[in-house]
Amino acid sequence: MVDSQNANPFIYLVKRAITILRTDGPGNLVKRMKDRAFLKPLQVHCFVYVNKNCAELPLPICDVEMELREMTAADSDEIEKLTAVDEWHTSKSFTLKRLEEGEHIYNAKHQGRIVASQSIVTKDRFKDPVFKREFKIGPNEAYCWRGFCVPAFRGRGIWPVILRYYLNDMALKYGRSNALGIVLTTNKSSMRGLSKIGWVKVGRVGFFEMFGIRFHYLLGREAFKETKQRFLIQNIG
Repeated sequence: MVDSQNANPFIYLVKRAITILRTDGPGNLVKRMKDRAFLKPLQVHCFVYVNKNCAELPLPICDVEMELREMTAADSDEIEKLTAVDEWHTSKSFTLKRLEEGEHIYNAKHQGRIVASQSIVTKDRFKDPVFKREFKIGPNEAYCWRGFCVPAFRGRGIWPVILRYYLNDMALKYGRSNALGIVLTTNKSSMRGLSKIGWVKVGRVGFFEMFGIRFHYLLGREAFKETKQRFLIQNIG
């Protein structure tokens, strides 16, 4: 991983080519160049949102009766239920591993059925599997990701309730009063929903990828402010 503030992208690519040429020979270099030329360009762009003073607001009103609680690694039946409805198609083993590593997962259940869920990271470092890069999280921050509400229960006020519940819980139990989250720049409905319940847009994060080289950016002083690498180049290969 190379910090683009200290390395020109062209120089980085030339150095990589020279290294491959010296270690693997010209034939291997040509093959790698051909392989990369057929890689599909990729880009992801998100807004970064922050919610502060999480414990100060009451729960919103919802027309669905729900049970809200934090799941643990010992809740094997509930992990099974979450895996069955998870819109991120996360495996049971991955969820269990994350719970054992200290990740927090909050579920909303209606008549025993999971209708919404949210995962929260409080470790000081987190490598996002989509961005394939590391973010640093402050001692009073929590990073919210892998959240969803099942389609049949959308538009009924469930999501504002579970958001407020876990934000209150994170602030009161774990001292995490500032919550961070990211939303795709094309996801207008989620942005409207977050704005209605106190989340504020503070920056952008994303990347462009061509020929297996990913150019990352992170903009906004309040957007993962503990993360010092705001721009970097990554060889995805």
